[in-house]
Amino acid sequence: MRLPPLIAVWLILAAPLGFAQTDPPPAEDRFQLDLAEGVTIDFVEGIQSEDGALLTGPVTIRNGNTRIQADRVTYRNNRDVIAEGNVLLVWQTNRIFGSRLVYDLTTGHGMMEDASGEAGDQYLFWAKTAEKIGTDLIKLKNATFTTCTQPTPYWSFNVSSATIRLGKYARMWNPRLLASKVPVFYMPYIIWPVKDRRAAGLLIPEFHSSQKLGEGVTQQLFLPLGKSADLTLLETYYTRAGVGGGLELRFLPSRRGAASLKGFFIDDKVSGSERWNIEYKQEQQFNNGFRMVADITRISDFNYYTDFARNLNVVSSPTVLARIEFSRNGPWASLNVRELRREQLRVDGSELIQQTLPEIEWRGRTKRLGKSPVYFDYQSSIAAIQQYEKPTPCTAPPCTASQLAPLSADYGRLDLFPTFSMPLTPVPWIDITPSVRYRLTRWTQRFEEITLGTGEMTRVAADSAITRNLFGANLSIVGPKFYRIFDRKDGSRFKHTVEPRIAYGYLERYQRTEELLLYDDVDQFNGSGANLSYSLVQRLFAKRPRWTPEPRPEALQPVVLADGTTNDPLAEGVSPIDSTEGFAPVPAADAPVEALEIASLEFRQMRSYDTDLSVADLDSDGIDEASSPFSNLQMLGRYNPSRRTSIDLRGNYHILYERISDVTLSGAIRNRRARTGFSIIYRNGLGVRNTGTSTMPVFEPIRDDTQVRFDSGLNLLAGKLQLNFTTLFTANPPLGQSHLPDQHWRVAYATQCCTFVIERFTRDFSGAFDRRDLSFRVDLAGIGKLFDYSGF
Repeated sequence: MRLPPLIAVWLILAAPLGFAQTDPPPAEDRFQLDLAEGVTIDFVEGIQSEDGALLTGPVTIRNGNTRIQADRVTYRNNRDVIAEGNVLLVWQTNRIFGSRLVYDLTTGHGMMEDASGEAGDQYLFWAKTAEKIGTDLIKLKNATFTTCTQPTPYWSFNVSSATIRLGKYARMWNPRLLASKVPVFYMPYIIWPVKDRRAAGLLIPEFHSSQKLGEGVTQQLFLPLGKSADLTLLETYYTRAGVGGGLELRFLPSRRGAASLKGFFIDDKVSGSERWNIEYKQEQQFNNGFRMVADITRISDFNYYTDFARNLNVVSSPTVLARIEFSRNGPWASLNVRELRREQLRVDGSELIQQTLPEIEWRGRTKRLGKSPVYFDYQSSIAAIQQYEKPTPCTAPPCTASQLAPLSADYGRLDLFPTFSMPLTPVPWIDITPSVRYRLTRWTQRFEEITLGTGEMTRVAADSAITRNLFGANLSIVGPKFYRIFDRKDGSRFKHTVEPRIAYGYLERYQRTEELLLYDDVDQFNGSGANLSYSLVQRLFAKRPRWTPEPRPEALQPVVLADGTTNDPLAEGVSPIDSTEGFAPVPAADAPVEALEIASLEFRQMRSYDTDLSVADLDSDGIDEASSPFSNLQMLGRYNPSRRTSIDLRGNYHILYERISDVTLSGAIRNRRARTGFSIIYRNGLGVRNTGTSTMPVFEPIRDDTQVRFDSGLNLLAGKLQLNFTTLFTANPPLGQSHLPDQHWRVAYATQCCTFVIERFTRDFSGAFDRRDLSFRVDLAGIGKLFDYSGF
């Protein structure tokens, strides 16, 4: 009689090393067995017959690393064993349980009836018969194969017969995949790896659906290349776009590094062009303290990501980056050497390429100079920079200035930016910090204006050096500081501080900014003249237990795929609910306490002595007739009563319109099972905007705008079920766009032996990037990816 799977699994996993035995009879009362060398038998009673020795017990037979346990055993010819009743056969890490076993101790060949077994560390099976041949081969008849331990497995293969070569492959005939008890698909024959290490073979096909490319299917071939590398070849067929091919190479260049190379190519029948992409990534830690990061991406055209990429964050970006960076951090200074290539793809087919070959950056953190009260920090860099445009060809006039004289710059840049400061505390309730800084930047090329043959003026890069010298000084005063400590009846204490702050700063303004070749923030840096800033800051402190991280729930352990990787589908989303940082840990009762700022409120404003910081068009005629050297009045408020809750409120008051110009309210609440984050942004429609042309202006009032972003996540059933939802609501969207331009649903359910992930994306930011994406994926423990579908 075949035992129910749950009982069989329990008996397999709970089987002791040996049956409990009663005290054996005295040696003179026991008959002697003629045992082969290395064989031992423990039993309770024995009878000699014509068929051999009939042993009852429990009976335990040991032969090397093989053990047989049963209620009754017939032993004959010093090698043959017939075991009946609760039979257990164990060798190495494998176990087979059944009702009857015929076994040869010499050859290791045996046949188990009504078998239930464990092959390796994770594969379970039930079969009418299980035949063991040697130490690494098992043949099954009318079997069920799974890695699930549930009474009714979440998934299983029913096969007419199977041959399992332990540590290598399982060959299954007529496999039928069942989800619980429901058949999913049938194949006449399949080979599947059943080993811990990576195995070569075909992976389960992936399915795609695209309105532009058509229906698609991707078949992958996985090839291990030794212990430290593997290669995946793929072929993709689209009903409209045609056939494409690609590869992914992963390798470990050393014990402290990892690298991957991906590529794809297709002769697109829809666009009529060859389309491709290449991605190379590597991280490497060197023994001398340097760390190398490489992230190189190249694509064929602007719309490649829109048509082929599944990551919508990549789809909506018109920029392709490539970088190789070496960095080292010391106790005071840090060194970075990078080569960066930034390619901006434009809708009209033109490109702007900016790159450094290379850039060396050396930064020093604030450090005291000897025993003096002076502190010193600095930024410095030297770079070889190239910037050039690839315009679309001009086939007929009129041609644009970028087509007639495209940007082409190849120059060097040197930047030095030291700062000296001297923090002083003459009395405990006041801090005074004077500082001086100087920034020197030199470019070997600059912009010059030229007149084109069409009479149009434009700018080109000229071999003429330009130098920017900026001097600055600042005096910061914090205080007088006031504070009060509040004691509560429950023993808790709070500290409330009030800190007036005032700072006067001066930084020279550079007047030749239009001649600078802009590449990064070093080029955009400029002085603001003389200004005075002042603020009033209130802070509230409380003592809280120190945060202690907790381990990730066991239910969220990644599924081990057939190729040996641990690709965790639960970690593919963008929500922090999928990581341990997404949930607030519970501090231990005896954890040390520390003072934390739980609330703050700040009001601040600035006054410039060289320019107007506020302007207003009070009569809505398109001309700013009102101005003020004072900036808007800003308010910043934060409230963090615990590590699980935070609220942030910010607002600006326009001093000329005498109205609130914008308000932002954001917050987050999280615990072990749930997380909620939100942000509400309100912009007051002050003034007008020109919807016409410069020659025929049409002014319309700027409309009020409110945006609400909501992000939530649930972690249920001890981490097995994860629900994530993110949405963006816009009260006044542009004409033709939705009030809900961005939505993301994600549901992931992970069990002991399988994982299901379904995602839905909706993005309507502009007509060029409208996307409706739906993806569904199923992973099986020990098997890998069973089903992967994506459509948009």
